Amino acid sequence: MQLIPYYAEHENFIDSVTKLIQRELAPHISEWERAAHFPNEVFKLLGSQGYLGLLISEEYGGAGGDYKLAGAWCEAFGELPSVGLTVAVNMHALVISHALEKFGSQEAKTRWLPRAVKGEALGAYAFTEPGAGSDLARISTIATRKGDRWLINGSKTFITNGARADYILVLTKTDPQAGYAGFTTFVVDAKSKGFKVSRKLSKLGWHASDTAELLFEDVEVDDSCILGKLGEGWGQAAANLNWERLMLALTSLAGARMCLASASLYAGQREAFGETIEHFPVIGRYLKEMRRKILLGESLSHLALDKLTAGQECRRLVAMAKRMMCDDAVWIADKAIQIHGGYGYTTEFLPERWWRDLRLMPIGGGTSEIMTNIIVKELCR
Repeated sequence: MQLIPYYAEHENFIDSVTKLIQRELAPHISEWERAAHFPNEVFKLLGSQGYLGLLISEEYGGAGGDYKLAGAWCEAFGELPSVGLTVAVNMHALVISHALEKFGSQEAKTRWLPRAVKGEALGAYAFTEPGAGSDLARISTIATRKGDRWLINGSKTFITNGARADYILVLTKTDPQAGYAGFTTFVVDAKSKGFKVSRKLSKLGWHASDTAELLFEDVEVDDSCILGKLGEGWGQAAANLNWERLMLALTSLAGARMCLASASLYAGQREAFGETIEHFPVIGRYLKEMRRKILLGESLSHLALDKLTAGQECRRLVAMAKRMMCDDAVWIADKAIQIHGGYGYTTEFLPERWWRDLRLMPIGGGTSEIMTNIIVKELCR
């Protein structure tokens, strides 16, 4: 694992994460994948070790760390061969809780964050809708004022942790005529009357984690549930997406490294025609290209991470990192399957799971096509 050049100051932290994975989680992954579920005790375990509050201030029980620390976590924890579990944990700990602390009211933060850091209250982020994927401007979930309350109506889909969440950050339209100033995000208690999980989605990969469709029918919230101020939802979503996309790129980088390690090991052991297949020119080219893509991806991802940590403009760099690393990780997983031959197509070896799981990365958090549009627009400014 080549993390030291980027995370020298976090060497002990990375080592502790790796040991935790191997001791507490890795032995159960295949079981959880088969069951299409991992227990909430995983969140509580990670919370007890302080890993769910890396970006949360000490006031609420967190570590008060920065994006660099969170990046080190993403690459270390991303080696776990269950991307669904990894992203479910990271969305709760690094995206949702982080957004709640940045934008939430004091009442909402006091209510949810201390328990979120302990893994006792789980969060979900509800952006995407059946008729609005990467184009968030098309969402139709609406919040209307009724006295001193708000009524939320609409539906959301592809929501990670949606079936197990205790609280949900819901992007709505509060003023459909106000353009980008007409969006507001609310914190919704999952026990609220009118909220329900419509269904859990069956997926190609990410088997251990839940992905749900959610329905809101006259769900009541008050002003304390507004993130930031009325009409700031669009700007908050854009700000959150930079980090979420980089998180996915770093997680893909970790998965790509694991695929390369698996392919290199197999190629060095598998014999054909009197020699190990690593000596076949075509296999050697595959392995070299896998290494090249990983080196380029990690360089670009860490450049974007440095910019984000320093508070500098990095939207284009993040889009480039996600576009490159998430696409390349799928290619690397595919070549790992090819190198394993027939065994690569079985569940006996991990590349097939990595391929299924990593295949969502060029889609989630904004598709590769959306990333390309962002890059082109930023370059033309």
